[in-house]
Amino acid sequence: MRQVSLWDVDDVDTFGPVSGMTVGPVEQIDVREFCRRWHYTNTGGNMTWNYGLYDGDVLVGVVAYNLPTRPACESVFGPEHHTHVGHMGRLVCADDAPRNSESRLIAGSLKLLAEDVPILWAILTFAAQGQGHVGYVYQATNAIYAGESQRRHFYIDERGQRRAPKQGKNLSMDKARARGWTVHHEPPKHRYVYILGTPAQRRERRQLLKLPSLPYPKAVSA
Repeated sequence: MRQVSLWDVDDVDTFGPVSGMTVGPVEQIDVREFCRRWHYTNTGGNMTWNYGLYDGDVLVGVVAYNLPTRPACESVFGPEHHTHVGHMGRLVCADDAPRNSESRLIAGSLKLLAEDVPILWAILTFAAQGQGHVGYVYQATNAIYAGESQRRHFYIDERGQRRAPKQGKNLSMDKARARGWTVHHEPPKHRYVYILGTPAQRRERRQLLKLPSLPYPKAVSA
């Protein structure tokens, strides 16, 4: 792994042009710290394959890939090809990163991921409508829009902490309410798919796609 100057980003007045930036591997510890500073969740989430966007030795952005849940995997190419699907779990650039930084990071990291993990044929990623995200950067990088994910819920416990429905085992809404927790529903997320591989492989894999290919969504006017 290259030595990065993550800790000096706050001292950088301006970054160089995006055209001069490079994409390469990055350590998990740097992804976690970067997300703590600049991602709305303040966490790096699950990380298996991690890449960074660099301006020289300064880390400008990070992207982390992992394996999605089995149902999510099977939704892309079917159960027989579930091992060929990955997930983009985190994508974040510094607040003052120049325009098109995220696009360059996505394009560069997908190319490296296809080389590093050839078993992967496709990458799922989601845009959280609850955070006001539509997924314009995915649209700009030619992802396939595959509709919305299933609507999900979460709980807020008696201390005001967010809790997932799966607490060792699935916790029903009735049982959560019996504990004094409140139930909250999240808007469905916009779902996008990137097909990996050579042009010939992408054509073949596109034919296997089970998800719909729909027009890109736009933000809903207030």
